[in-house]
Amino acid sequence: MGVVTRLCRCIPGFSIIAWVVLAYLALGDRIPTWWASAPGSKGPTQSVKHLYGDLNHLTVAQILYITYSVAAHLLACLGFPLRLIWAVWHMTGEIKSANFEAAEGRLYAESEYSDDKSSQHSLSVKGMSDGPLSRASTPRIPGYPEQPLEPVIHAIILPSYKEDIDTMRETLSVLASHVLAKPTYDVYLAMEQRDPDAESTATQLITIFSNSFRNISFTLHPGDISGEVAGKSSNVSWAARQLSHNYVDTESRKNCVITVMDSDTHLSSNYFLLLTKFHRENQPEAATTLYVTPIIFDRNSHAVNPLVRVADIFWCGAGLSGLYKGSPICIPTSVYSLAMTLAGEVGGWDTGPDSIGEDLHMYLKCYFASSGQFHTKIVFSPASQSNVSSDLKGWRGAATNLKARYKQAMRHMWGSLDTGYAVEKALQIMWKKNDEKLSSWLSRASDPADRIPRWVTDSNLNHFTPPNIYEDVDRPQRSSFSKMGLIILFHRLYEAHFLPSHLTVALLSAVIYTAYVPPVITNPILLWSFGFNGTLRLIGFILFSVYLYLYESYHQLCVCSREDEMKRAGLWERMQGGFSYRSWRNNFMDYCLMPLTGTMFGTIPAVMAEISHFWTDQLVYTVSAKPTLKRELDKVADRVADVLA
Repeated sequence: MGVVTRLCRCIPGFSIIAWVVLAYLALGDRIPTWWASAPGSKGPTQSVKHLYGDLNHLTVAQILYITYSVAAHLLACLGFPLRLIWAVWHMTGEIKSANFEAAEGRLYAESEYSDDKSSQHSLSVKGMSDGPLSRASTPRIPGYPEQPLEPVIHAIILPSYKEDIDTMRETLSVLASHVLAKPTYDVYLAMEQRDPDAESTATQLITIFSNSFRNISFTLHPGDISGEVAGKSSNVSWAARQLSHNYVDTESRKNCVITVMDSDTHLSSNYFLLLTKFHRENQPEAATTLYVTPIIFDRNSHAVNPLVRVADIFWCGAGLSGLYKGSPICIPTSVYSLAMTLAGEVGGWDTGPDSIGEDLHMYLKCYFASSGQFHTKIVFSPASQSNVSSDLKGWRGAATNLKARYKQAMRHMWGSLDTGYAVEKALQIMWKKNDEKLSSWLSRASDPADRIPRWVTDSNLNHFTPPNIYEDVDRPQRSSFSKMGLIILFHRLYEAHFLPSHLTVALLSAVIYTAYVPPVITNPILLWSFGFNGTLRLIGFILFSVYLYLYESYHQLCVCSREDEMKRAGLWERMQGGFSYRSWRNNFMDYCLMPLTGTMFGTIPAVMAEISHFWTDQLVYTVSAKPTLKRELDKVADRVADVLA
């Protein structure tokens, strides 16, 4: 690891130390002087006051401290919550509109693929103009073409490491219920070789869902590749390198969209209907587009510890805050899709320690590799997630859940390594050095045949030359970065990786100072800043309460839409108890727990992670505890198969 890379990864940690030192230089000299000069006294005497000179004079350190502490409070207590309120309100309205748009897409998809319900889709539009179910005999849907189009293939990567098979089976059951599943879904179960049950689990799932998708296969990521760290990004990278060889010609790559999701994520059919529509309509921009979607914790939030629930509500809000029309920076959270051509152009997913936050890291990689010229589009169909949970009851269960959520928060905050990655890339731009080679994505594979997924049986594929979509080529020089875009990007990184710890330092320094130093010997401007920051924190609490109130409507819309879809798919009976409803009356405690939750799952893990980066960038990857669904999922799978038959 180079010196620059090591220094860049430690920038958040350096900022904490610098902020603590500045606070000490600005405030620390008064506390020992006061106690040494007037031990045991309740207030300063005239003989003590003369020791401090002109109280109206501010030192350079105090000026910097006041300026930065007020600016940080303005950003954290006004700027961010106001943007979050706007985003959640806007998102709720857009989801309602998107539901109607997806309904039209569903009618089009059902008519387009209606003659392939009982057999595997051939991916050919030939023959669809004949017969009683041809497009010529179906009603014209406004906004959709009269003639069938080339299908958009969805390569869905489902990474898993020691995940419960019932959880994965339910996720696949939801995917299998989609109208586009059989004709256009290529599902890749990205398993880890380190998991002793990986192959048997994948084989069972493929057997159950073999007739539910266009194709379903699994990849087995080796755990001993030099330079890689265990985690979602390295697993996805391996799976993507394998699946790339199943889309050999230019047209198939152009019409393929890769979707990365978690093994417990439930995506609505609306997501893929809208994704298909966007990818078809936005040519040629679609070739360089990354699609993002909000998340929602609406499966078991009613059954988890309130601290865990509130932490996940604000994790959801962190992603929501950048997802509104016109937002120049739309960072994905857990679930996202991108054109295969874009994945190839940027060199795929990284596998090093700084890629542990794989969603943000991939976004940054696309951003810098394309000079900020790639496109992002919001898919207004939230991804349903589960809160961390366990089967234990009572105080043991609560303690286990809190511990699991803290570990998850630690992994999230470990992603502050991405700030160093972004700074290093920005420095490369300034120095006009770009030493990242696109061929590195495929360099570790020893033989093309070893990377062919198991369901490929065409022997000719064992002899073809791997497609050159990832090799070094002379690409046209892109236009320069947008300065405003870079500013907003680093502002979002600052909000995520700096503000939580910096705000806490500002609060603690003010509390300690005012507890030991009386106002009479405090500079009036410094004293004003303490009061002003306190007022901003109160306003921030009120604004975050408004966000929670608006979140109730967002949550209600999402869970109702998902429950309605599961009823239509015939899965609702086996998923009862998996729909969490909220109301501000029943969840009033959530509002009161906001400050404590922010400290437990925001500030503390952020400080721990950023200080740890001084000596290591390695984090032991652990799977967060998720609810084990005790349902008759074999019957669920059978019901899905009956619906599709």
